[in-house]
Amino acid sequence: MIKLLRKLGYFPRLCVWELTLACNMNCRHCGSRAGRPRDDELTPEEAQKLCHELAALKCRWLTLGGGEPLMNFEVVKKVVDYARSIEKQHNKNFRFTITTNGLLLTDDKIEYINREMSNVVLSLDGRKEINDLLRVRTDGRGSYDRIVPNYQKLVSTRGDKDYYVRGTFTTHNLDFSKDVLHMAELGFDQLSIEPVVSDEKLDYSLKEKDLPSVFEEYDRLANLLIQRRKE
Repeated sequence: MIKLLRKLGYFPRLCVWELTLACNMNCRHCGSRAGRPRDDELTPEEAQKLCHELAALKCRWLTLGGGEPLMNFEVVKKVVDYARSIEKQHNKNFRFTITTNGLLLTDDKIEYINREMSNVVLSLDGRKEINDLLRVRTDGRGSYDRIVPNYQKLVSTRGDKDYYVRGTFTTHNLDFSKDVLHMAELGFDQLSIEPVVSDEKLDYSLKEKDLPSVFEEYDRLANLLIQRRKE
């Protein structure tokens, strides 16, 4: 694939690596679910080979995802260490992003992420009752009470580095401006909320009849942001 990209003269600026397809949550609206085998994880050897191939291109942003990449945290560290070790050789300055569901965040992982990652994406669907409808742990319990304190600790120690809290909306929260405001009240000021695209037969799936409500909610959210900026 890398050879083909070079032959075509295509040089990606960003590359997304799925370090593992395994996950420690059972979110109903996600393709990565708990119970997947761990034998599909990226190995340190594969990571080193990919680092060299990407360094030969113009790619400088590496997004580490999954599944839940913190389940393969040793490879996260090896990818970063190895990429840093070949930067001068390839006249590169790699920048890393990691996406996490927050369950495995600990003080040492937060410190590492805030030191090494130029950006971090934190998954949270919004209000507790909304988040815990679909973003659930393997035992069926919601994740809100566990992950919000972890995110607040990470953000409070991140300084001026980028991050964003990423939420979703479904038929359960067509009033998603309330989720944006809730996340702002938690202390998060870099936010994204996106529609879940899925089989329309599922109970939470957005349908064409929902579009007018979605458009109205975007207008409501825009007006709220304008009002807050003026204040």
